[in-house]
Amino acid sequence: MSFFKKGHLLILLANLAAAAVLLFVIGYIVLNRLDKYTRHGFSIEVPDLRGMTLAEARPLVEKAQLNIDVIDSVYSPNARPGAIMDQFPKPQARVKNNRVIQLTTNAVAPEKVTFPDLRNSAFRQALQRLAVLGLKPGRLEFAPSSFRNLVLDFKLDNQIIEPGTEIEKGKTVDIVLGAGTPGNDQVYLPELLGRTLQDARSQILLAYLNLGQVLPDESVKTTEDLEKAVVYAQKPEYIDKLTVPQGSFVTLHVTLDEQKIATVDSLLTLPKK
Repeated sequence: MSFFKKGHLLILLANLAAAAVLLFVIGYIVLNRLDKYTRHGFSIEVPDLRGMTLAEARPLVEKAQLNIDVIDSVYSPNARPGAIMDQFPKPQARVKNNRVIQLTTNAVAPEKVTFPDLRNSAFRQALQRLAVLGLKPGRLEFAPSSFRNLVLDFKLDNQIIEPGTEIEKGKTVDIVLGAGTPGNDQVYLPELLGRTLQDARSQILLAYLNLGQVLPDESVKTTEDLEKAVVYAQKPEYIDKLTVPQGSFVTLHVTLDEQKIATVDSLLTLPKK
């Protein structure tokens, strides 16, 4: 009896061993094929497509076994129409084959917006609407009106903009404001030392003044430098509670020179007289 039990046990163990071997072989085959299917450990370097047109980029992308998809467009007059402006993933990133590279291209023509009726609105409200539309505020003009700083009109290239007019995004729009009662045209001159050009431009506008000349020193070499430059002198010079006629022009001297900036910072920390 024990002999038969021992024989059955051997058969059972043999079957279990065979099953284990079979499962191992099947698992190995499945994992090996899955590894080949997913190309585990294999990646492709994303090529730099920026500056190319879609027609120029496609052969390069196909050769790299990748795909492209345009998800957005912007307009820059400094780039070729239709050129790729940005991409994701970025150049030199490692990705799997057939990955979709998302592209932002330069529009063939600038996008246009319909100019709304902003007459008789508050100045700050008008500035916000212009920003939403992608338009830039330009020079301030003042016209006779008993309502001081009320928005009366807008101008493009010295021509009145009628509501409903199609305007290219990025254009600079001049704003006509009410002058208010005669003799009440004085506004406070803001202190602009230590501010970036972009910030100073905004402060000048909100003070109902105009940006005059921008005079960079030798440390400012490019347009990008200019936007980062810091004001180290202004004309008229800032004096506490000094007033000037609204619409006056303010000249700015800007720099990236660390020594000049440090001097301005030290002046700003001194107590006001």
